[in-house]
Amino acid sequence: MTFRDIIEEMHRKDPAVTSGAIVGSDGLTVEEWHAPGDAQDLSALCAEAAQFFRESDRISVENGLGEGQELSLAGERGRVFIQRVASDYLLTVVTTAAIIPGRCRFLLRQAARRAREIL
Repeated sequence: MTFRDIIEEMHRKDPAVTSGAIVGSDGLTVEEWHAPGDAQDLSALCAEAAQFFRESDRISVENGLGEGQELSLAGERGRVFIQRVASDYLLTVVTTAAIIPGRCRFLLRQAARRAREIL
């Protein structure tokens, strides 16, 4: 199984997942997947999302919450979900606005567990 397979499986379980990637903590995309017709510039989004995650992690640690594990960003037309896979890797998925956030978070945690096995 590859990282692409993991993300594609999330899409099969919930078609609102339109793209995703495994990203290094430096923001560089390791591997990405897009649903047919998706034109998202995932590399650019992942670079920004990794920086956003690092900053939220710093805030979490400084306020006694521990190391950051998960982050989501809701926009008018879609959402971004980020889950820590390992100390240096993040799983990032982009969805439509129609996603049920709790379901996506559940799928994301399952996917992160499988991604850890590959690392």
